[in-house]
Amino acid sequence: MNEPGGAPLRRVTRDVEPAALRDMADRPPRASVAFVDGDAVDVLPARARVSSDTYQFAVSADVSPDLTRREVVLVIDDGPYWFQLRGLSVRGVAERLPLAAADGLVWYAIAARRILAWDYGALREE
Repeated sequence: MNEPGGAPLRRVTRDVEPAALRDMADRPPRASVAFVDGDAVDVLPARARVSSDTYQFAVSADVSPDLTRREVVLVIDDGPYWFQLRGLSVRGVAERLPLAAADGLVWYAIAARRILAWDYGALREE
């Protein structure tokens, strides 16, 4: 595709490498997990832990179905304003961890199939 006058359109991206968001991954400010339950998509608030390439999340045992061996999408995000929006999306299969949590949380690890990262403050042309 070309701009008026024949110049090629320039692509603008907000995508970054996950390593660029290491500070956010070390202390996830907000997290949620999405999954298909029956014929509908459900989203729950979650706690997240990230270490090197290991992604874990916890949900309340009271409100979540068992997510073992189910495909999930974990979203960790930060930033209240448009140019501060940044985050990670981790899609994969959840496996329950054998951790006994006294706070009523059930922890899972994700066998990641796809990881996306974005930072609107890093918009640039490719």
